Amino acid sequence: MPGTNEAWGWHPRTLVVDNYDSYTYNLVALLTDAARAHYSSFGGSGEASIEETERRAQEHIIVIRNDEYSWETVRDSILPHVDNVVISPGPGTPARREDVGVGRDIIAHTQRDGHPVLGVCLGHQMIAHEYGAKVDQSVVPVHGQTSSIDVLDDSCLFHGIPSGFCAVRYHSLTVTRMSSSLRVLARAAGTVEHAGRMVASTDIMGIRHNTLPLWGVQFHPESVCSEHGARLLANFAQLTRMAVGRLHVLRIPPHVQSMSVQARDQHVWKRTPTEPRFSLVARRVELHGVVDAGARVFAHVHSSDWAPVWLDGSDNSGMSVLASSAHAATVRYSVHSQQVRVVRATGPGTEDTLYVQTLSEPFWTWMQRTVDATRCVDSVGPAFRCGWIGHFAYEMKDDGSGDRESESAVDAQLTFVDRCVVVEPDCAWVLALVRRAADVEHEWLDQACGFTSTAEAEAWVHGQTQRVREALDVDVPDPEPLHVQMRPLMDRATYLDAIRTAQQLIAQGESYEICLTNEFQGLIAPGQMSARQAYLRMRQNNPAPFGAFIWDSSNQSGILSCSPERFQRTRVDSETEIEMKPIKGTSRREPRPFLSNEYDEWREEDERRKQELLSSVKERAENLMIVDLIRHDLNTISHSVRVERLMHIESFARVHQMVTTVRARSCAGVVECLAHCFPPGSMTGAPKTRTTQIISQLENRRRGVYSGVLGYFSTHGRSDWAVVIRTAVVADGRMSVGTGGALTILSEPKAEWAEVETKLHATMADSVSP
Repeated sequence: MPGTNEAWGWHPRTLVVDNYDSYTYNLVALLTDAARAHYSSFGGSGEASIEETERRAQEHIIVIRNDEYSWETVRDSILPHVDNVVISPGPGTPARREDVGVGRDIIAHTQRDGHPVLGVCLGHQMIAHEYGAKVDQSVVPVHGQTSSIDVLDDSCLFHGIPSGFCAVRYHSLTVTRMSSSLRVLARAAGTVEHAGRMVASTDIMGIRHNTLPLWGVQFHPESVCSEHGARLLANFAQLTRMAVGRLHVLRIPPHVQSMSVQARDQHVWKRTPTEPRFSLVARRVELHGVVDAGARVFAHVHSSDWAPVWLDGSDNSGMSVLASSAHAATVRYSVHSQQVRVVRATGPGTEDTLYVQTLSEPFWTWMQRTVDATRCVDSVGPAFRCGWIGHFAYEMKDDGSGDRESESAVDAQLTFVDRCVVVEPDCAWVLALVRRAADVEHEWLDQACGFTSTAEAEAWVHGQTQRVREALDVDVPDPEPLHVQMRPLMDRATYLDAIRTAQQLIAQGESYEICLTNEFQGLIAPGQMSARQAYLRMRQNNPAPFGAFIWDSSNQSGILSCSPERFQRTRVDSETEIEMKPIKGTSRREPRPFLSNEYDEWREEDERRKQELLSSVKERAENLMIVDLIRHDLNTISHSVRVERLMHIESFARVHQMVTTVRARSCAGVVECLAHCFPPGSMTGAPKTRTTQIISQLENRRRGVYSGVLGYFSTHGRSDWAVVIRTAVVADGRMSVGTGGALTILSEPKAEWAEVETKLHATMADSVSP
C-alpha cells in the first residue's frame, strides 16, 4: 500500500466559510464525497485503506463561521494551508458586513494571493457586489423551486454539464446588473410560480471574474433535487489545480484543523465508555387480537396513578409505553438558570430533591453522559426497554449558545422509567430493571432507579403481568365530548399582519421559509381527571402514531399529544442509524362517512385532495426546504445521509400530510444526534439561526413544549422522538394548543389562517374558536 503523501495524489484542501446557513453541510458533504472518491482510487479496498481514505478526506476540509475569527487570523493562520475557498449560502445581503464577515475579505484578497473562490447563493452575490455588479431584490423571488439552467459558457465551471439541467433555487436577491470585470456563465430559463401564477424567470445563475479565479452560482448545487452538483464541484477542483500550479500533496495541519467547527464539536461530545448499569427482566403477554390494548391497560392499571406516563401509538401502527413517574427519578433543566435538578415524586405535589448542579456545559452533553450511564445489558424485548421518557421544549434551541432569552421555566424534563408495560400490535411486554453496577458521577441513580435484586423485579413483573391480562377484558367507555372555547393569543388580523411582515423579510433575503405559529387558549376543569378525559377524546378523534399523555404531579400539569410527525428515531449497532420524517404540506380531510352510498363520493374527493396536495408547487417547496435543512443537520454528524422517500402523502383521520423519509448513519450518541438536529426544522424554517430570531420577534412568546420534541431514550441504545404538534398543554385549569404553518414567498395569508384553524380542529375536534 502506498505510504507517502505523493502516492495518494493531489486533491485541493478547501476552506468552507459558513454564513450561518442551514444548507452549508450539504456542500461540505459534496466536497467530502469528492475527496473520498479521489483517495479511494489510491487506497485499495481493505478495512485499513478505507479508514485511511476517510481520514484523508476529512483532513482536506475545514469549516469556519464567517464571524468567529478576525480577517488577520484567517489570512495568516488558515489561508496558507488551503488551496481554495467555498463561501456558503446564507441570510441577508452582501452589502451588510455582519451578514458576510470574513468572506468579503477573502474575495477581495484573491487579487493578491490568487486563492480560487466559489460562492454559492449569498457567496455568489458577494463576488458580484465586490466587483461592481448590482445586487437587488428579484422581481420574482424563488425559494424551493427548481428551474432549468441554460449554460452560456461551458469552458470552466460548467464544463461537461448539459444546458437545461435542473437546479433548486433559494433566493430573494439577485444580480440585476453586471460589471465589466465579470462574465455571465448561466441563466435561469422557463417559468416559476409567483403570486399564484407561472411567470418567466431569467435571473443570472452563474458568473466568473474575467481575470481572477472567482466563480459564483446563484442556485444550490447541494440540494437533493439539483442535478450535477458533484460535477460542478469537481470542475472547481480542476480549476483550482490549474490556478494553483504547484501540486504539493499536503494535508491541512492539525493545528489548523483544530480551528474548525467540526473539531470543536468533537471535543464537546467526547465520551467515555461505561459498563451497562442494569439488567432487564421481561415477560411477554400475547394479546390474541385484543383491540386498543394500550387504552385498556391505561384504564385498568393506571386508573388511580397520580403521575401516569403514556406514550400512545393510538393508530395501532406501532408501540405504546405505559409507566408512572411516581417515585421515579425525574430530571429537569432550565436554559435560563443552566441548572439541572433531579427529583423523585413522593406523592401528588410532593417530591424529594436528589441532585442539583449548575452546568458549565450544554445540558445535551450532560444528558448524553447520563444516558450512557443508564445502559442495560443486551436482552430480548421491544423497541423500548425502560429508560428516559420526556420532552425537550422549543427553547432548548438556546442551550449552550449563550442566548438565554427564555424565562426560568422547565425547558427539558425526562423521567427514568425502570418498570413499565410496552404494548405492540400483537403482544405486550412487562419490563423491569435490576441494578448491577454503579458509578460515582451518578450516585443519585441508585436512590431511585432500578430494583436492587432480580427477585424483587421478577415479583413486580409477575404481579403486573396479572393486571395486564385482567386489563385485556376491560371495556373502555367512549369519552364525553369536550367543548372548550379556544381563543387565539394573536387574533386573525394580528396573525395576518405577522404573515405579511414575515413575507417582507423573506423578500429582503433574511430567510427562505418562516414557520409562524399561534397559541389558542381555553378553560377546562383543573386536575388530572379532566385532562385524562380530554386526551381520551383527542385520541378518539385523531388517532396518531406518536400520541402521549404525561401528567406532572408536582405542578398539576399535563401534555396531551396526538402528533403524527416523527422527528428522529435511532438504533445502535456498530454505528447509530438515524431516521427522520419531516412533515410539510397539510390538507384537511373529511371524516369517512358511515353510510355506504356516500363512500364512493367521499373517496373520490379524498383522492382529489391528496393529489392536489402532492402537486402543489408551494407545498412541495416547503417540504424540500426542510428536507435540505435536515440533510444539513445530519451531515454535521454523519458520513452517509440519504433521502429514502421524497414527498409522499400519509393520511390521518383529519388531515393529509406530505412526508419525506431521510436516513443516515453516524458514530454519534443518541442525545448528540438529537441535539444536532434540534429544534425541528419543520417548526422553524430555514436558515435556522436567523429564522428563529425572526420568529422570536414576530411571536413574542415562549412556545414551550409545543414545537419541541417528546419521546424516549431506551437503555439499549434506541430512541424515538416526535415533533410536538397537534398537542394540548394543560395547567391550572387552562388548556393551550399551538398551531401554525410554514410561510414562504408563495404563501397566501388568508389560506395560512385557514390552515391554522384546520390544525386546531385536528387537535381538538370539539373545540370552538371565534
